[in-house]
Amino acid sequence: MTRWLCLLLWLFSAWTSAANVMVIHSYHPGHPWILEYSRGLAVALPGQQLSHVYLDTKRLPPSQFAAQGDQAWRAYLQQKPDLVILGDDNAIDLLALRIANHGTPVVFLGMNDNPRHVGVYGQPLITGVLERPLMKRNLLEMTQMLGDASQVKVLFDASSVSSTALMDNFGAKQTVTLGRLRVDLAQTNDYQQWQQQVLKAKETGYQALFIGLYHTLKDADGLPVDAETVLQWSAQHSPVPLFAFWEFSIGPQGAVGGLVIHGYDQGILAGQLAQRILSGTPASALPIRIGERASYWFSRSQLQRWQLVPKPRENSPLNWRP
Repeated sequence: MTRWLCLLLWLFSAWTSAANVMVIHSYHPGHPWILEYSRGLAVALPGQQLSHVYLDTKRLPPSQFAAQGDQAWRAYLQQKPDLVILGDDNAIDLLALRIANHGTPVVFLGMNDNPRHVGVYGQPLITGVLERPLMKRNLLEMTQMLGDASQVKVLFDASSVSSTALMDNFGAKQTVTLGRLRVDLAQTNDYQQWQQQVLKAKETGYQALFIGLYHTLKDADGLPVDAETVLQWSAQHSPVPLFAFWEFSIGPQGAVGGLVIHGYDQGILAGQLAQRILSGTPASALPIRIGERASYWFSRSQLQRWQLVPKPRENSPLNWRP
């Protein structure tokens, strides 16, 4: 009897010790990046109580961002979490300082901006993980498969997140030169313009297209275009091989491949920081980390379609999609 009582007391103690962690996402449920890093968070925070709030700022206009932030703030005040995790720049910009100033530790992930620019650097209750795609290296390594490629285009939507990522990698330039490779950079939120950029890639002299983020495109009526629709259309109609900077864009109905960052890794790193804070380590003792880990991902069917063979650096492992 005593043994069973001890077991029940242990189980009750374990249950009551679970922390209340609120995860506030910049985007909507089902977004592939969110699915990836949420899986990483769940692995790194076993046994903790995670609740989720979605700001939906990929599909809503910027004029509604503040209202979405206020709604998340009210949910935070009602729930009174022990720790808040903020996913991506919009959630960070809207809520990081607000929540930390209220006394709750904050861990962010997926930040493309400079922490100093948004005021979170040096804040004693804030730490997190930066998102830094290896764009230049990706461009150089993927074009090795094309032999004599001399000119490629990089295509992003015109969201603030995309602009920050491009600025961080290429500065304010619209054209950069990497060795003998010319790289032209383009952004648009107009789906028809995006389609024309894809369709005319070959006739305008490009040997490959590299797509970044494409989640804020609007149709002729100003309505959001589903990101998977954009990806699949682009892969189907591109007259040149399509490569990517994020893993979620690669697959049989997507890009050929790339040296890409993975949301799962961001979730693991952020979850580890959160776990240490919940275990008693002050956030101020945990420096902001750069999620630099990148890996090779390829679609077997897309490689076959374009008759390409991967050339990873130093026999690095390859990850596969159908």
